[in-house]
Amino acid sequence: MRFRLSSITAVLAILCLQAVATQDQGAAELARLQGGWMVVAAEQRGKPFDAIRGGALIIEGTTFFLRTAAKNEFKGEIRVDASKSPKQLDFVHATGGVVWQAIYTLDEETFRLNYVEAGGRDPRPTLFATSSDSAGTVIVMNKMVQK
Repeated sequence: MRFRLSSITAVLAILCLQAVATQDQGAAELARLQGGWMVVAAEQRGKPFDAIRGGALIIEGTTFFLRTAAKNEFKGEIRVDASKSPKQLDFVHATGGVVWQAIYTLDEETFRLNYVEAGGRDPRPTLFATSSDSAGTVIVMNKMVQK
């Protein structure tokens, strides 16, 4: 019985450590996303989607603010899961219960994502490309320079 309790305790400790490591990884990724991002390119249904170029995304803490090129504004919570491959994030809108599910890549100057509206018929994207029959939107953003 003692061996069995020790084994269970060890397994629980490993699971707790993995959960903490995943949370730390998510917090580190969220920190890298902080600040302003300007839309420089986009693709939808396999074609350039220039109508959204010039839009801006600002991430402060776990809050996002989005102003589209057409001057529409959105606000809500951003949730990051950096343990997945590709990395995932959700934009949970403050009003209307809308959630955008995305995959993303990030380097020092470029933030790239592909997203769909959750709850629809389309699953979270798995690739950074679109086609004529895909619902995702690929967006490329560059870090905005602080003045």
